Amino acid sequence: MEKENGNRLKGFTIMIHTIILVILRKALILHRLSLEAQNIHIQGAAEHDARIVKKSAFSSLYEVKNMACRFALYMCVCGDDADPLSEQRSSSVYVPRDEAFSEVKQVTFSINALKNVLHALVPQLEIAILEPNLGFPFFAAIDSLFHERITLPQPKSKPGNLQSMLPRLVKAISDSKDALLRFETPEMMDRDKFAWFRDEEFSRQTLAGLNPFSIQLEWTLKSKLDPEIYGSPESLITTELMEREIRSIMTVEEALQSKRFLLDYHDLLLPYVNKAEDSLLYRAIHNAANRQLSAMHPIYRLLDPHFRYTMEINALAREGLINAGGVIESAFSLGKYSIELSSVAYNQLSRFDMEALPADLIRRGMAVEDPTSEHGLRLTIEDYPFANDGLILWDAIKQWVSDYVNHYYPEPSLIQTDEELQAWWTEVRTVLTTLIWATSGHHAAVNFGQYMFAGYFPNRPTIARTNMPTEDPSGDEIKKFMTKPEDQLLKCFPSQIQATEVMAILDVLSNHSPDEEYVGEITEPSWEENPAIKAAFEHFRGRLKKLEEIIDERNNNLDLKNRAGTGVVQYELLKPFSKPGVSGRGVPNGISI
Repeated sequence: MEKENGNRLKGFTIMIHTIILVILRKALILHRLSLEAQNIHIQGAAEHDARIVKKSAFSSLYEVKNMACRFALYMCVCGDDADPLSEQRSSSVYVPRDEAFSEVKQVTFSINALKNVLHALVPQLEIAILEPNLGFPFFAAIDSLFHERITLPQPKSKPGNLQSMLPRLVKAISDSKDALLRFETPEMMDRDKFAWFRDEEFSRQTLAGLNPFSIQLEWTLKSKLDPEIYGSPESLITTELMEREIRSIMTVEEALQSKRFLLDYHDLLLPYVNKAEDSLLYRAIHNAANRQLSAMHPIYRLLDPHFRYTMEINALAREGLINAGGVIESAFSLGKYSIELSSVAYNQLSRFDMEALPADLIRRGMAVEDPTSEHGLRLTIEDYPFANDGLILWDAIKQWVSDYVNHYYPEPSLIQTDEELQAWWTEVRTVLTTLIWATSGHHAAVNFGQYMFAGYFPNRPTIARTNMPTEDPSGDEIKKFMTKPEDQLLKCFPSQIQATEVMAILDVLSNHSPDEEYVGEITEPSWEENPAIKAAFEHFRGRLKKLEEIIDERNNNLDLKNRAGTGVVQYELLKPFSKPGVSGRGVPNGISI
C-alpha cells in the first residue's frame, strides 16, 4: 500500500511540476510578446491569406498555444506529400479526435448554432444590411430588433434552412424562401426598459452583472510605465477632480476609509491609446494532465469532466471569433489590437494562484481575512451577489476535492512528519479546487449572462464609433448635442451590422445545450463503483441543491438591493442547474461553449 501511494505521489508530483513549468513558460513568452510585436505569417498548406499577417502578439501566441498539437498538426497537412494513413484535419485548427465533440454533442443546439451563426447567419446579415456603417436612426429602431423581423436572403451558393439550424433566432421562412430573423427580448430589457440609462444600475452590474471580477479597491493612481516614453507617472486624476466627480459628498480620504471603489485600467490601456482570460491556460494544464496521467488515474478522472471539449470550443473560436478580421476585430472598439491587448492583460493581470475565489476577492480589496466569519472571509461590500453565492460553490467544490483526494491518497507517516511535504499536499488540493472552480463557477458567472445583460446593446456596447461631444468638442457638436442628445449617442453606438452580429453570437454563447453536463449532476462510472467516492459525491450534490435554495431566498430578500427589487434582474448565474436554452443560470462542468 505504501509503495503504491509512493508511485502515485511520484506521478502526481511530475504532473504538478509540469503544470508549473507550463505556467512559467507561458508567463515568460507573454512578457516577451508584450515588449515587442512581431510580424508573423500564419500560412496554411493550401493557401496564404495576407490579411492575417498582423503586427500583434496573437500570431506568436497562436504558435505557442498550439504547441501541444504541433506535431499532430504537421503530420496532417494536406498536400502531395501528406501521409495517406494519417488523420485528416476537418478545419484550419487541429483538434485531436479524442478531444472533439461527441456525436451527441455535435447534433445538439448550442455547438451547431455557434457554427451556423459564424458561417451562415453573419454573412447573410452583411447581405441584408447593405450599408456597413449605417447606424440606428432612433431608439425605436433598436427596439424593433425584438419585435420585427429582418429578412435574410437565402444564399445561392450554400442553400440551407436557417430556421432548422437556428430555431431561437430565425422565427420563420418567407414565401420567397428567405429567412426571417427576430431576437428574443433580453430579461433585463423585459424587466425595465430604461435600467441601462441609470448610474445606479451600472454600479449594481459591477457586483451582479456580466463581469463581477473587475471591481477592485485602488488608490492612488500612479503609473508604473516608463516615464521616458509615457511621461510623468503621477496621474492627472487629482483628489480635487475625484471630489468634483462625487459632487463633494465626501472627501477622497473619507471615500477610502469607507472603501469606495474605482474601475481602473490606466496602465493597461495607455500604450494602446495611439493604436486605436478563460480557457487557453486551462487547455495547457489539460494537456499536461493528458501527458502525465493515464485515463485510469484517479486525479485524471477527477479533472476530466471539467476539461471536456475545451480544445474544440477554442478551435471554433479561433476560426470565427478571434481570428484576423473576425467578429471581435470588426465589432469591438480595439479592432485589430483586441487580441494583442488580451495577451498583455493576461500577462499583467493573470496569476493562477489568484484564480482561487477567496484569493481573488482579497487581492481586489473586496474581502479581508476573518477567521470568525463564514468561509474565513469578511466581504467589504456585504451585498455582493457574485461573491456571496460563489463562496458557497467554492467551499462545496473544495470539500468534494478534499474528500476525493484524501480517499485515494491517505497521508502516510512520511507526510505526517515532513512539514514541507504537508504544505505541498495542501497546495495540491488548492490547485485542483481552483482548476475546477475556474472551469465551472468562474466561467458560468461571465458567460451565461451575456445575452441577458448585453443583448440590448445600449447597456453594454462593444464599440464607440465616435467621440462623445464632451471629448474635444466643437461649437457645432455641442449645439447638436444640446438640441438633441440622443442623436449624438446613436452615432456613437455600434452600427446595425456590428450590433446584430454580436447579438446573434451572444444569444448562442448564453445558451445551454440539451445535453449540458452540470457540476454535481452526473456521477462518473468509476465513482459509482467506489462507495466512499459515491458518498462524497452525493454530499457534494446535496450542497449544490442547498445552494439553489439559498439563492432563491436571497433573491426574495428586498433588503439585498443588488439582487432584488422592482425591475432588478435577480442574480441566478451561480445556480448550479438549468433547463436548456438561455436561462441566465446553470453551472456546467467545463468550458464547452
